[in-house]
Amino acid sequence: MSQPFIAREAELASLADMYQSPRFEMAVIYGRRRVGKTSLIKEFIKDKPAIYSKGVLATRKINLNYLTNAVLDFVNPNRLDRSFSYSDFRDIFSKVQDLANKQEGKLIFVLDEFPYFAQSGPEISSVFQFAIDHVFKEYDNIILILCGSSMSFMQHQVLGHQSPLYAASLAEFRSISALSIKQKALKKISTGFFYEIMPLYKTS
Repeated sequence: MSQPFIAREAELASLADMYQSPRFEMAVIYGRRRVGKTSLIKEFIKDKPAIYSKGVLATRKINLNYLTNAVLDFVNPNRLDRSFSYSDFRDIFSKVQDLANKQEGKLIFVLDEFPYFAQSGPEISSVFQFAIDHVFKEYDNIILILCGSSMSFMQHQVLGHQSPLYAASLAEFRSISALSIKQKALKKISTGFFYEIMPLYKTS
């Protein structure tokens, strides 16, 4: 039996607003490791069409393969042949847009531990900028969520003024405060543990 998700109503409500928005949206969430970033994302996407992939400290080829599998599993989770892998991020992002165009609502595209994707393939931020400006914004049916545990990377390489992704900004950033004492107590009672998160996200 799954545990109930306690607290973070404000964050979930903001993400829900983004999901209902008539345009492309992008959220950036970051904080220390094992504080609940991924739990928040998975709670949000659990009943929605979503492609979720988590970066690993490995080569570009391996991260591309994991991302390929996440995209193709969205189409057919029971597929047996896993030999195919996209050779660059641009083709993957184009495929994601093709899949979004077949959905009735928005498609959520999540890259968790984004710094690992960028470390293995430094071009990914620039490719994302191109995809956002020339593809995603044209159709306005994708929510892009970038999540990371490396505070310095997310602050400078994603949110920094010199970042290609900063140039693709759609709205201002707002900080989310840590859980209140009451929320911590509720979570501890419900699940036997509690966590704090200090994410930053972008809303319309």
